Amino acid sequence: MGREAIKFLKENKAQGALEYLLIIGGAIVLAAIVIAIVVNVASKPKTDINTYSNQYDQTLADANKNLQK
Repeated sequence: MGREAIKFLKENKAQGALEYLLIIGGAIVLAAIVIAIVVNVASKPKTDINTYSNQYDQTLADANKNLQK
């Protein structure tokens, strides 16, 4: 009975350690994904907003010209 109890305790410790490692590994993967997204978004040039704004203004100007004809 003593040997079975020791074997049971060792298996439970190993299972607990493995679960802990899986949780830590998942957290690291999730953190890497979040960091990659933030770096990608932060590295985009700010001129994109100005470009869209200029295109919108040009579209409005063209529409006004067409209405005045």
